[in-house]
Amino acid sequence: MFLTPSDVAKKGLDFLHISHKNGSIAFKKHYGLNELDAAEMWYDLCNTDLPDARLADEEKTSGGFRRFMMAHYFLWNYPRNSHLLSSRFGICERNCRGEPLWRWIKKIAALKETKIKWDDQFNAPQSQRFIITVDGTDFRVHEKKHPTLPIDRKQCSQKFNHGALKYEIGISIFQSKCVWLNGPFPGGTHDMRIFRSALLQEIPEGKLVVADRGYRTSNIEERNKLSLPDNMDHPYLNNFKSRARLRHETFNGRLKTYKCLSETWRHGEEKHKHAFVAVCVCTQYNMDNGDELFSV
Repeated sequence: MFLTPSDVAKKGLDFLHISHKNGSIAFKKHYGLNELDAAEMWYDLCNTDLPDARLADEEKTSGGFRRFMMAHYFLWNYPRNSHLLSSRFGICERNCRGEPLWRWIKKIAALKETKIKWDDQFNAPQSQRFIITVDGTDFRVHEKKHPTLPIDRKQCSQKFNHGALKYEIGISIFQSKCVWLNGPFPGGTHDMRIFRSALLQEIPEGKLVVADRGYRTSNIEERNKLSLPDNMDHPYLNNFKSRARLRHETFNGRLKTYKCLSETWRHGEEKHKHAFVAVCVCTQYNMDNGDELFSV
């Protein structure tokens, strides 16, 4: 079922019984993404060859589109219970929780294979020396009960002093592209430990990753792939790296406009990963359609 952006806006607002006046603004306020992003994502789900994302014929219908938009509403608003979602969309409550809901979130997340991937140009000798920024970002979750300790510091984020999950995110410096996701890890995991687990091996020789002081290391091999704040840098280079790190924080901030990532998560670690990746995919669609990060 092909839908234009105007079709998507009309249907999305009709599902919620909202006036079409200021349709684009109202659509974004209720779903988190604009109608062009949603229309393109729906088209990709209908036509992709990715087995985990591809829709069955019976899902390429008005009913399937309603559930697709319900998944976006869930990610953006993170309602406290399935009854709120059911009454908003006029769908039976049992179809607003569990597998009927999470099947659609997983399909959105599965588009990561085409939207969030490592850029092969990073490996080209003639490419820029600075290739990506990297940072770990924390999201609140309910702390798991420790068998003996009242507080498990390994699960707690130092930023929140609360149970958390941490993800490593890599952003291309010269394009508005998220190119790397890794996680989740317990909130107390050090950024450098996460970096060593996978991304370190992906960085080509002679290329540099811009990071903050949380990535300090005495290992020469690691230092040769990291560019940290340094008072000895030329002011131009210092400003370049500062803007690159700020640009990365802008991306992190966009993720946390989704209530499923800004509020304390209630649905377990595995589902948090699906929701996190789905939000990253939505944010990448948004950047691809014109809402780019500022340039360095």
